[in-house]
Amino acid sequence: MDDLRIGGISPVPWKRPGAERSEAHDPLSDFKKILGRSIGEVNGLLQEANQSVQEMAAGKIDIHQAMTALEQANLSFRLMVQVRNKMIGAYEEIMRMQF
Repeated sequence: MDDLRIGGISPVPWKRPGAERSEAHDPLSDFKKILGRSIGEVNGLLQEANQSVQEMAAGKIDIHQAMTALEQANLSFRLMVQVRNKMIGAYEEIMRMQF
């Protein structure tokens, strides 16, 4: 008969759920990506609004379409400015903290 050998069973290393993600996950890069994408979208809306004004002046679209594009760009820009203000406020509050 063949020799049977039984070796010890090595334990399976236990990892916390999400541990693999936290090692390779950089929240700062995610924040930069989201912020950059959002700024790009607002910039795109501003360019579309400018284009719609030019098309309205050329008679290609009516004033309602141009005003809708302008208001959408305006609202997006104002929201972006408010997010910036909140970020600056949070930064200033952190700088005022005493350790």
